Amino acid sequence: MSYNDYQLSRRQRRQFATTNPVGVDTLTYAGELADFYVAPAMKAADTLANGIVTQLDGLSNKAVVTGASMANDIIQESSCDFNDGDSVTVDERVLTLNDLQVNESLCRKTILPAWWSVKGSRNSDWASPEFRNFVLATVAAKTAEGVENQIWNGYNYTTNDTIGFLSGTGTFNRAGLAASIMSIGGGVNGVAVTAITAANVIDAFSAVHSAAANANSAVLVKSDLGFYVGPKTFALYQQALATSGGGIAVGPLTSVGQGYNNQVTNQNLGTLTFLGVPIHRCPGMAADAIVLAAASNLFVGSNLRTDYTQVQYIPAYQYDGSDNVKVVMRFGLGMQIGTPGDVFLGTTAAILPA
Repeated sequence: MSYNDYQLSRRQRRQFATTNPVGVDTLTYAGELADFYVAPAMKAADTLANGIVTQLDGLSNKAVVTGASMANDIIQESSCDFNDGDSVTVDERVLTLNDLQVNESLCRKTILPAWWSVKGSRNSDWASPEFRNFVLATVAAKTAEGVENQIWNGYNYTTNDTIGFLSGTGTFNRAGLAASIMSIGGGVNGVAVTAITAANVIDAFSAVHSAAANANSAVLVKSDLGFYVGPKTFALYQQALATSGGGIAVGPLTSVGQGYNNQVTNQNLGTLTFLGVPIHRCPGMAADAIVLAAASNLFVGSNLRTDYTQVQYIPAYQYDGSDNVKVVMRFGLGMQIGTPGDVFLGTTAAILPA
């Protein structure tokens, strides 16, 4: 068999992955056909949808991600010999996928009214492909929220762990950080900040930025550098910008200033930056955490576009007397950092290692 014939057979095998036995209304999608449903469930997660990390799809189990650091003496005086200055250090780290699944049972009595409102008619056939797609899309939307949380917080299972960037236990605390991809012991730079409020959020950003400037200023010139924060920290920074310039005591209160653009809070601040560095809002991140890193240094891997993704739509009402349809999704997800020394994490002393 030629190489082209082999590749064609692989492609056909992946495409021929939908089964619908005679008399059975169960549909199974795998390989490329599963991508149509699994991809929205994963890619709609804000961190992935906004392209603020490096995404590695098509993995079956593991991948090696590399990072490199260079000394200042990499350039030498010209000579006729090869003189290795040993100025480049390559760091290899393994990104391992964790097998995940979604098992959801939806009652037709509950979901049909929503379906009818979308279709604009109560005469729609609940067994139609459109209804199946609606059910799968509903589950996919909630799955995307879960993927976002997994990326940053992970989750501790009985048999295996999904290790997130900031936690490996599902909770952002000292124990969770110690079990995370960004474990301070693994080389990420920790910066102590106080619990973040609208009054001190600018100081918190400044502390992380200053730490990078003093410890590894080369990071600050990376074109894809960004701050990563949760919704709370992002909102507090908006408030700080919108009310800056105050400080005059008025009775027991302190007045606010005219803020950015002199419009106080009557404005849409839109995209935010700190000293020119974009600030990315990541719903999966907890409060009191500010990460400064390059998108090319944060890796999220999946097994999309492989035979290992699977989606099943099971009309359970046909078999067990219930009024339920069940949805099963199976996919892999994993996170890793290329060069931990190029990442700065600002959080409270209670979370940083003692």
